[in-house]
Amino acid sequence: MQGRKDVGWRAHLLNGALVGLAAALAGSLTLLAVGAASGRGLDILTDVGGGPWPSAVHAVAGTSPATSYLISHTTLYLLAGIVALFVASVADRVPVVLTGLLLVVLGIELAYLVVMTAWQAIGRFDPTTWRAIVIAHAVADLVLLLGAIRAHPTIRQAWRRAYQD
Repeated sequence: MQGRKDVGWRAHLLNGALVGLAAALAGSLTLLAVGAASGRGLDILTDVGGGPWPSAVHAVAGTSPATSYLISHTTLYLLAGIVALFVASVADRVPVVLTGLLLVVLGIELAYLVVMTAWQAIGRFDPTTWRAIVIAHAVADLVLLLGAIRAHPTIRQAWRRAYQD
C-alpha cells in the first residue's frame, strides 16, 4: 500500500455496496431491455422470477415473482460488490489473492450458468428467458468488475506485482 492511505472497513463496505448496486441496476436494466426487444416487456421480470433464487425469496417473503427477482438479484450483487472490495484490499498486501478470487469467481459463474441451463432444460425457463438471464448477468458482471477496478485502482498494480519475475 505504498503511497496510498489505507481506508477503513466502512469505506470498503460503502464502495462495495455502491459497486454492487450499480451492477444490479445494470443487470436489471439490461434484462428489461432484452425483454422489450423480445416483445415480452415487463413480463420478463415475472418469467425470470421463476428462477431458483427468486423462487426461494418468493417462498419466504411471499412477494410477486418479479419483486422476488429484483430482491434476490440486488442482494446477491450487493454482497458480491462488498466481498470484491474487501478482497481487493487484501490483494494490496497479498497480490496472489487475486488469482484465488479469479478462480472463485469463475467457479461461481460456471455454477450459475449450469443451474440456469438446467432450469431451462427442465422447462422452467423458455429459451428467450434463459438468453435474457445470461445476457443480463454478463452485463452485471462486467459492471461489477469495472466498478471494483474503478473503486480500487490498485487491483491492476497488485495483479502485475503478483506475476512479475
